[in-house]
Amino acid sequence: MINIAEILKDADWEKREPAKPETIQNLIDYATDELPKEYLALLRYSDGGEGKLNLETGWFMLWSSAEVIELNKGYEIDKNLPGYFGFGSNGGGELLAFDMESGRPWKIVMIPFIPMSAKEAEVIANNFEEFIKAIGRDF
Repeated sequence: MINIAEILKDADWEKREPAKPETIQNLIDYATDELPKEYLALLRYSDGGEGKLNLETGWFMLWSSAEVIELNKGYEIDKNLPGYFGFGSNGGGELLAFDMESGRPWKIVMIPFIPMSAKEAEVIANNFEEFIKAIGRDF
């Protein structure tokens, strides 16, 4: 397991309070498949947050553990993007999601909210560890 605090100690981003264990459990129960342990560890370190991202998006907004369920339902991710699980956005018009169809470790993709189509998915990281290492860094 990676040391998130060590990786993000000099990162330039807006960190939040850690997620509450019950909201993480609700998220685990909601997910149709096992979520990456690095993702859950990041939520335990910071329940959401935003900042620079040294990936193509240039910026990220990580949804809090409570918002993830609400926003996946609101955007109807299961209906519009079967096989994907949203966890944030680029702060603009694109969803950040796990491509659960890609096999483990799941690739991180960026998909426009309009049109919300899997055909538009663009891989921005090969796994969530790579995503974490890009947090708070200039593109």
